[in-house]
Amino acid sequence: MSLEKIITILISLVFMSATSFAQTTTSTAGQFTFLKKGDEAPFNGTLFDPVATAKIISDKAFAERECLLNLKHEKDLLNATCEKETDLLSSALEIEKRKNNLIVNAQQEEIETLRKLAKGSDNTLWTAIGFALGAATSIAIFFAAAEIAK
Repeated sequence: MSLEKIITILISLVFMSATSFAQTTTSTAGQFTFLKKGDEAPFNGTLFDPVATAKIISDKAFAERECLLNLKHEKDLLNATCEKETDLLSSALEIEKRKNNLIVNAQQEEIETLRKLAKGSDNTLWTAIGFALGAATSIAIFFAAAEIAK
């Protein structure tokens, strides 16, 4: 899964969870007041004691921190995975480069060997000597056979 997909999913989850905790009221301004025991409430609503209010505020802060930590964890995990894959690909590339260099060097050596074979050495002198010796041997054998036949 790509880094962009995971970040998109995490951000979507944050927004969906934020909207699920939102109250559905007609007014978005909201009202707040402190009451003492026996006081009449100036508006309809929900009453929280200081401990409950503190818990709501701390839960919100905790949820934000937890989300940021989860996001950082996922980001670090993706970075580590990406770095691992990059290192593996770099290693594979180096191996392929070395293999290619070995193949090219072997081909160059083979080309040089074949060029030397195709060019050959200067055998003209040896060819002439071989021809002369062969002709002389043939003439000698002919005369020897002619003498034996007499």
